[in-house]
Amino acid sequence: GARVKVTLLGHASVLVEAGPMRILIDPVLQDPFESGMVVSCPRREIRLERLPPIDVVVVSHRHPDHFDLRSLDRLPRACQVLYPQDPLIAYALGALGFAHVTPMTPGQPMPAEHAELYPTRSENRTVRECGVLVRSADGVFWDQIDTELSADTIADVRRRFGGVDLFFAMYASQNFEFFDSLSSEFPAETHRRNLETALAVRPSLLVPASAGFRFVGEHAWLNRFLFPVSRERFVDDLARLDPALRVALLDPGDAVQLRAGEPAVERAASPFVTTVEHDTDAIRFDPTAEIPPLRDPNPAGWSPDAMCEAVRGFLEHELLPYCVRAVSDPASLPACYRRERVRYELEVVLPDESRVWTLDLRAEPPELREGRDPLANVSHRITASALAGWIERRLSWFTVRAWSRRFSTLPLELPDLLMHFLVNEAPDSADSAKRRLDREIAELRGG
Repeated sequence: GARVKVTLLGHASVLVEAGPMRILIDPVLQDPFESGMVVSCPRREIRLERLPPIDVVVVSHRHPDHFDLRSLDRLPRACQVLYPQDPLIAYALGALGFAHVTPMTPGQPMPAEHAELYPTRSENRTVRECGVLVRSADGVFWDQIDTELSADTIADVRRRFGGVDLFFAMYASQNFEFFDSLSSEFPAETHRRNLETALAVRPSLLVPASAGFRFVGEHAWLNRFLFPVSRERFVDDLARLDPALRVALLDPGDAVQLRAGEPAVERAASPFVTTVEHDTDAIRFDPTAEIPPLRDPNPAGWSPDAMCEAVRGFLEHELLPYCVRAVSDPASLPACYRRERVRYELEVVLPDESRVWTLDLRAEPPELREGRDPLANVSHRITASALAGWIERRLSWFTVRAWSRRFSTLPLELPDLLMHFLVNEAPDSADSAKRRLDREIAELRGG
């Protein structure tokens, strides 16, 4: 049979060639991406004019380092696009003009002429996502992407496919909780789960994958805190647990050929993507590194007065009235805050000063005051331009979170009030993601 060739384009972007059929998974085809905050690591160069014609595109989930509208906009509209059951992804694909879009259901095979695609389920219930398995006459490739795999899913794959020849494994245990607490404990439980998953799949060849990026610019300092498990650490720990398991590290442009189930690594094999620099030292974990003070570079060029007015209007006319209404509902977050006697302090960092408001959930009704409160027990510091952009739905929480610092002395874990309101309770929260997609698509169209 025709060989299967799997090429890493960088981070989670993968090209699978099964005979004449070409499947592109999670295309992110330029740097920087994710609102300009991150770049592929190792650093790469993609020559799009050399990319072969694509038959099938797979979008695994909506996170911006996997679902990149600029990259999708550069692909031919005739190709088939597979996506998880996420109406916003479907909406964006339709708005971009893709005519052949099909939702994936985990566990339901999607036969094609030269290969079978099999979406695999994730145990992460907060994200609509799928892993992707490709079977052809010459082998089985399973891309875990960001999915959490259960023992049942792994057993199902073994039963259906008899084993996995090439497995792209989740390994990074990325420490995104750091945004909440600025604490950088080693994520031992997640690391253990990722190792157990890899050992349970036990492929012919395992590649640590889907974590090849680093923060740049104002956010570069985060690289010392957010990537506690390197590819090398993961491979070394696997080798201690199972010395017979075959592993390989892939850089952008490297490929794996499968022939009769035998994987062979081919370095720098791609004519369209090249590793430019081996810069993974930039994401070496160092929790002793310095955390810089929160400052507002104000990239959109707001005037300080306009930012202050946007924030004040939001607090007085949206957040406070929500708390006053919701505090009588015992199941609501404001009611939980009241039971915990919360005084919530919001510090808004402007380019040259800070403004502070305190929302007292103990008061009847809740009260908003300007100024600090010595009894504040939940604190949120955020740059003014990030908050103003989030209020106006120009920015998403993915973009805003690096401009935010939070702390709570509460003995139990409760969601942050500002985040909870803007993500779940604000009148426009249901369609805020759609509005951002519309704005991004309009920008692509030059509007």
